[in-house]
Amino acid sequence: MAGKVTVAQARSNFSDLLAQVELLGRRYVIARRGRPKAALVSVEDLARLEAMDRAGTEPAAGEREHALGALERAGMLRPVSPELAATYVNLDETTREDVRAKLAKRRYDPPLSQQIIRDRDQG
Repeated sequence: MAGKVTVAQARSNFSDLLAQVELLGRRYVIARRGRPKAALVSVEDLARLEAMDRAGTEPAAGEREHALGALERAGMLRPVSPELAATYVNLDETTREDVRAKLAKRRYDPPLSQQIIRDRDQG
């Protein structure tokens, strides 16, 4: 399960957190004012996530629910109002494609995790 740290804790203990992620495979959710904002994960985890994105695959059955349940038990998820959920769930196809296109532009080619692994192996 991912540990939870505040932005201030992450800033002051970044080297220690980074070592734990790299050497022990730990994962951390970084929260601001109690709301999750980012995650600190290993390059291998990032590579796996990017491979799943490229392949268009979903996590194994039950894996998503298990992860969401763990985040909820850790107090890292807030309920989403039905109005907000409806805004995103009921997007028309054109808007949905626009959002996907914008998100696709954010990806690195090659993926950032592969760049990091390559640089690490060369260093």
